[in-house]
Amino acid sequence: MAYLVYCIMKAPSVGDMSRIGVDGKALSFIGARGLYAAVSELNSAENTPPIAELLVYGRVVEELSRIQAVIPMRYGCFLDGLPAILSVLEEKNLQYKALLQELEGRVEMGIRILFPERSARPPQGTQPLDGSHYLAMRRAEYLIRDENSHRHQVILDAYIQAFSGLHSKYRTETAASEGSVILSLYFLIPKDKVIRFKEMFRRVAGNEGYKTLISGPWPPYNFAAPDLPSRTSPEAGG
Repeated sequence: MAYLVYCIMKAPSVGDMSRIGVDGKALSFIGARGLYAAVSELNSAENTPPIAELLVYGRVVEELSRIQAVIPMRYGCFLDGLPAILSVLEEKNLQYKALLQELEGRVEMGIRILFPERSARPPQGTQPLDGSHYLAMRRAEYLIRDENSHRHQVILDAYIQAFSGLHSKYRTETAASEGSVILSLYFLIPKDKVIRFKEMFRRVAGNEGYKTLISGPWPPYNFAAPDLPSRTSPEAGG
């Protein structure tokens, strides 16, 4: 039997949370040497789970993280059978315990900064460029790219500095989507500093040609080390 892994923690869950996981399967806590894996049986053979099941998965992790520190896994981490779960808890015992200590009492806050992409390319449908014009356009593109990169880094540095007294760790990512550049910052902060973090965001969020969005608090997905196997087409095992 394959098991979907939600997170790793120090003790079985207590409280009034729902004990139902993905596909309506009961949530179980498998333990070894002071660590527990929150899991549910996994029978689905679907390549892409429906949104409703992803939301159930996220809800389970969030509810558990409100009770105690957890190492959250992203959807798709699985282990084949109880011996495999126990083996992971044994082999990675010290690593997971150290990480749980680091995550104790902390949550993740996210900030996204969206920039419209600048480009030197001529509009579609214009006449083809000759060699000299093409080279000039390429030079202009490189210049704009460098200017954009410098501007983005300056803004990232400003945000990181603004929140320097509120977080213990941070991560950054850059991505392009539909003509925009998205800068993402993730901060690991104490739970009791969430309000101060949001207040600081309102102070520093700029509107000079870009948009900013804040999200959280979340389980610390971007500060965990989910190195379990994953697959997209789980099958029932023996």
